[in-house]
Amino acid sequence: MHTELIFKHSGRLGDIVYALPLIQQMSLEAGKPAELFIPSDTPSRLGGDVFHPGGDRMVSAGLFAFIEPLLAVQPYVEKVHYVPAAQVPAKHIDLDQFKSAGINLKAGLIQGWYRKAFGVAFPLEKSWISLPPELDSTAFEPKFDVLMGRTTRFCNTSINYSLLDQLDRVGFIGLPFEYEDFVKRQGLKHLEYVPVTDALDLVRKMQSCRVYVGNQSVNFSLAEACKVPRALEVFEPAPVACPVGGICFEYNKTDALGNFLSMVLKRPVEVEADLNGDYYDSILPQDNWKPPFKDRIREMLGNKRKRKF
Repeated sequence: MHTELIFKHSGRLGDIVYALPLIQQMSLEAGKPAELFIPSDTPSRLGGDVFHPGGDRMVSAGLFAFIEPLLAVQPYVEKVHYVPAAQVPAKHIDLDQFKSAGINLKAGLIQGWYRKAFGVAFPLEKSWISLPPELDSTAFEPKFDVLMGRTTRFCNTSINYSLLDQLDRVGFIGLPFEYEDFVKRQGLKHLEYVPVTDALDLVRKMQSCRVYVGNQSVNFSLAEACKVPRALEVFEPAPVACPVGGICFEYNKTDALGNFLSMVLKRPVEVEADLNGDYYDSILPQDNWKPPFKDRIREMLGNKRKRKF
């Protein structure tokens, strides 16, 4: 069935997830599912000193393969396309519009930005991601008490996560280098790495834990979308995410996280003092990563000009 409810979003992945309640509401009002186009050739333009999992593309083929299985099973999405921008139908609703709608993009709720940009009311406290009954894992016995996800960006380095070692079933979901960095920084001994195949698999694992803990990232946007019990490590310099609805919490102190975990897990969680840290906003590169060639050339030319003066 063809639909004329066509959306385009260039990414990042977290922004796409936060745009879904708008798509869901407009699909409900139109009485038909939507098509979503994600351009395959939008440059990331993040600068040569910043690592991006998509490389020089905002949504690479690998990132699309990660998110598409989850998008495809949403009842309000008929089909997801990954094509060059020139192949996006001319008549589409441009979800990238929120970036030029006069909104303060350094504060507030990202999903709320779409309400402002498009003037469509939709609830923020209700889940907007669901799984088919055969894939839903909410009724399963939780395998993990806590699932942790933490990127190397948007970090509050004063949080002392040593409290995780006193819990019995704690796993980490994210990229391998994120896991290695987190374990090294926190000196953890019992944190298990939990691989996932795609966003659909990730959500199923989130559903089957007792609480998800993480910082601002695509992983947290998924936890927020399915409203699992969750706690957000707040990044005060750019507070653009905050949990709304269900069992949720946001923290910027170690003892606050310990209190929340004690409540959710129904057991005392002892904490040590905050670390001597601050906010850290830089994506660490993976091993052997180099900036794109054009950025390295630009940097070399810039250095040569500086040496002349």
